Amino acid sequence: MANLFFKKTGIAKTGRTVALILPAFLLLITSKPVTSFSQQTEQTMEATLTDLLERAEENNYRIQISSFEEESAKAQYRQTNAVFLPGISAEISGTTTTDPVNAFSFKLKQESFSEADFNTDILNNPDRIDHFSTRFEVRQPLFNPDRIMQRSSVKNRYKAAGEATGATKEMIRYRVKQTYYRLIVSIDQVKTLETALEAAGENRRNAENFFDQGMISRADFLSAEVRVIEIESDLLSAEDNIETLQDNLNFLLGMEENVRIMPADSLAEPAEVTVMDIRNGVFTGNSAIRALEYQKTAAEKQLQSGRYSFLPSINAFGAYEMNDDVLLGNQGDNYTIGATLRWNLFSGFEKAGKVMQSKAELNRVNTALVQKREEQKLEIRKAERTLQQAQKQLQLAKASIEQSGEDFRIRSDRYEQGLEKTSDLLAAEAGLLRSRMQRLQALYNIYESVAKLEMIYENEWITE
Repeated sequence: MANLFFKKTGIAKTGRTVALILPAFLLLITSKPVTSFSQQTEQTMEATLTDLLERAEENNYRIQISSFEEESAKAQYRQTNAVFLPGISAEISGTTTTDPVNAFSFKLKQESFSEADFNTDILNNPDRIDHFSTRFEVRQPLFNPDRIMQRSSVKNRYKAAGEATGATKEMIRYRVKQTYYRLIVSIDQVKTLETALEAAGENRRNAENFFDQGMISRADFLSAEVRVIEIESDLLSAEDNIETLQDNLNFLLGMEENVRIMPADSLAEPAEVTVMDIRNGVFTGNSAIRALEYQKTAAEKQLQSGRYSFLPSINAFGAYEMNDDVLLGNQGDNYTIGATLRWNLFSGFEKAGKVMQSKAELNRVNTALVQKREEQKLEIRKAERTLQQAQKQLQLAKASIEQSGEDFRIRSDRYEQGLEKTSDLLAAEAGLLRSRMQRLQALYNIYESVAKLEMIYENEWITE
C-alpha cells in the first residue's frame, strides 16, 4: 500500500500564498474524485485436496491441451476409415460450345445424333450446343497394404495420445499435491515463526529491563534485538512464500488471481505409510510408459507401411453418367465399371527415404522408452530413500522439540532470575525454533515423497 505524505521544503510561504492556494485545492478535491490504484477484492476459498484435484482435472491448461491433442489424434484415426470404405462423389457440369470435336462428342453422349449430323458443313461448322452432365462415381479400395499399415500406425498414435493425457493428469495431480502440502507447511511455519517472534519479543523486553538495571551488557541486549529482527525477516520470507504458492496453485487450478486457497486439511503423521506398503505393489508401468509403448508400435507399423508401399495397389471404381442439353436431364446415360492395379516401380528414392526415416523414428522411440523406464526406476528408488530418511528425521525432530522445549523453559526461568546468560537463552530459543521447523520440513518430505510415488505407481496411499 502506497503511503501519501507531504515533504517540507526550504521555500518560505507567506500567508497570502497559502490563502490563494488553499481555496484552489479545496475546489479541486470537491470537483473531481480522488483516484487511487484499484485492487480486486480477494476471495478466500476453503478447500480439501480432493476438491482441488477435481478442479484441476477440469480446468488445468496442460490437461486441456493434452485432451485436445487426443481429440486431434482420434480425428486422424477416423480419417483412415477411407482405407476400407468407398468414396462416393457427384458432379454436375454445364458446357456450351461450337467446337466441332466437342459438339460431336456431346451429341453422342446425349444420344441425339442423327444422319443429318454427318453433313460435312455441320461437322465443320456446328451450331452452338448446350451440354449438361450429371455424374455419380464410386471408388472402392480393394488392396492397399501400405495404407492398411498406416491406419494401424495412426490407431496406436491415438492410443498413445490417450495414455499421454492420463500421464499429464497424474503429473498435474502430483503438482497440486506438492503445492498444497507445501502451502499447509508454510502456513504452519508462519504460525511457528509468529510464536517464536512473541517469545523473542519477550526476551528482548526482559533484556531491555536487565540492561536498564545494569545487569547485562549492551552487547547482550543487542543480541536479543538482532534475534527479533532475524525472526521478523524469516517471517516475511515465509509469508512471501505463501503468496508464491497461492499463485502457483491458482495457475494449476485455472483460477483467478484474486482467489486465495485456505487448506481444509492438515498434515497428520501418516504412520501407516511405509516403504513396505508401497512395495507391495509391483511396478509394471504407468501411463507415461504405455504412451511410449504405443508410440513404439506406431513407429513399427509406419515402417511396415513404408516397406509395403513397394507393393502394387488394387482399387475398383464405378460411374453412372447422365447427359442432356438441359440441367439434370437424362436423354443419354451410361455407366462405367472397372478396376486398376497400380505399381509404382521407381519414385526417385522417395519411398526408400521414407523407410529410412521410419527406421530412425523407431530407434528414437525405442531409446526414449528404455530411458523412461530407467528414469522412473531411479525416481522410485530416490523417493523411497527420501521417504525413509524423512520418517527418521520426523522422529528425531519430535524428540528434539521435546528436549529443546524443556531446555528453553528452564533457561527462561533462570534468565528471569538473572542466573542465565542472554546468549544461552537465545541459543535455546533458536534451537527450539529450528527443531519445530525441521519437524514441519520432515512432514512435508514424507507427503511429497508419497505423492511422487503415487504419481509413478498411479495409486493412492494417502486418502482423506
